[in-house]
Amino acid sequence: MTIRKGEEWGIRIPTPTSVRIVNSDADLSKCSRSDFVSLCSGDIHQTLGSPRLVQSEGECTLLPIDALHVVVLLLDGSSQNFTAASRIEINSFLSLFSRKRYVCVTNGGIVKGRNLTPRAHPNDGRFDVIAIDPSMSHRNRLLAHKKAATGTHLPHPQISVRQVDTFNSKKVGREESLAIDGITIADWTEISVTILPDYWQVVV
Repeated sequence: MTIRKGEEWGIRIPTPTSVRIVNSDADLSKCSRSDFVSLCSGDIHQTLGSPRLVQSEGECTLLPIDALHVVVLLLDGSSQNFTAASRIEINSFLSLFSRKRYVCVTNGGIVKGRNLTPRAHPNDGRFDVIAIDPSMSHRNRLLAHKKAATGTHLPHPQISVRQVDTFNSKKVGREESLAIDGITIADWTEISVTILPDYWQVVV
């Protein structure tokens, strides 16, 4: 079950005989529900406090982690399904040459080392959506980007954050980019995101 406010997260178990070592959020997204996973890098790893790899003997803590199910509608009318571990980004936080919106669906709140949504939790049965208004100046984005290292960029009148379990968005303009766990998705026109509670078995 997903974590509830005030409850302890995770259970102590004997260290599994087979543990899959994962080096990135994109690699975590390829793991199955039956894998026991030990993380050594990535946003989810940092969200968990950057724990060391699990040792081969003794006990460890099993932490269930939610996943993001993403359906991407493509330009040719077909669709693709993805399982994301950390984030789905439309455009970039920092836009040097034009003012564009930035939208990020984040599972754990940490995005590229920055605490974009401090209230997020990777096992609460929801995800956070942070959006930057396209009118926000490059100077203010730089300042917000710097403050996001410690989560102090919020509240801000041009930045919105909400917690949901479903999300939909259509592409606005031909140049909007889409990336899932850092992997660029070409020729997209629309995305739909839902939560998959207790999907991965992470051991620390």
